Amino acid sequence: MPHEQCQAAKAKLKQAEQRKSRLQRDLEEDEAKLAHLRTKSPPDTAAIEAQERMVEIDRRVLGAAEVEVTGFEELVHALCDDLP
Repeated sequence: MPHEQCQAAKAKLKQAEQRKSRLQRDLEEDEAKLAHLRTKSPPDTAAIEAQERMVEIDRRVLGAAEVEVTGFEELVHALCDDLP
């Protein structure tokens, strides 16, 4: 049973890391869009504000994903470190 729990925790950690990576890419894309919007002349204030909100949401979601990864890393250590 402990071996199965360890493997399940490792699988969850891998999924969480993949999700975090996807969210990081999303944030980078949205930041690039925001930078592009800011260089346009004349500036589209509404579009810039909407993209700023999107970037802020991306940052919050990425932060939550980072906490999730840390939690699964701790779980993997707790479940797996003492196994043969």
